[in-house]
Amino acid sequence: MPIPFALTTNALLEIDHIFVCVKTAVSPSILADLGLNCAAQPIHRFNQGTVSNSIFFENMYLEMIWVEDAQASEIYAMQSGIDFLARSQQSQASPFGIALRQKLDQVARPFDLLPAENTVDRSQTFINFAAENLSAQTEPLCFVIPDSVSLLSLLDRTSLLHQRLISHPAGMQRLTAAKITLQRTGQLSDSLAMLRRDGIIEVEQDTLPHLELIFDDHKQSQHLDLRWLGIPVVLNY
Repeated sequence: MPIPFALTTNALLEIDHIFVCVKTAVSPSILADLGLNCAAQPIHRFNQGTVSNSIFFENMYLEMIWVEDAQASEIYAMQSGIDFLARSQQSQASPFGIALRQKLDQVARPFDLLPAENTVDRSQTFINFAAENLSAQTEPLCFVIPDSVSLLSLLDRTSLLHQRLISHPAGMQRLTAAKITLQRTGQLSDSLAMLRRDGIIEVEQDTLPHLELIFDDHKQSQHLDLRWLGIPVVLNY
């Protein structure tokens, strides 16, 4: 398969993590058999009705989310506009979300986010969504997270646990390119179009949505297809 182009160095934002909604729980032991380390314990978000586990790399992480309480998830969808249940059912809704952080040397806001800046409670945990993208179920969610909860802020490279989490037997280390496939035609929201224009992620159309992540400029010429696990992700490394 064609390899995505390299991530640009000129964008104001960069990928912090990508989530993928899946139908069922992901077994850490199966991932370990494939050479991937993940957190020993999943994270329960009871207000969302979801559980998640993550695979961490040096500069991003992949979060797998599944619904354990459909009723709580439906209530959360009505309150927030984020429907994890629909996004996990292989419907027309995209199963992905792209969390972005500002590059360390950047302070400019690259696109207009809602709520407007003058209405925002400047909380350190506020997450910015663009309204047009939030309502476009066929697109991956695109949102900006504060520095205080970004991977670069939370990762402690002196921690043996953190070192183990980002040291995979398969050998991949740093994300160097990414491509996401949509099941839709027509004009992209301004947010997703900006990410494509700035080279943060490549966007294509196909019959089934999936994500390709390339690590370390594909120097090992290897790939790991997770789609047989119900995870629509391919890792090239």
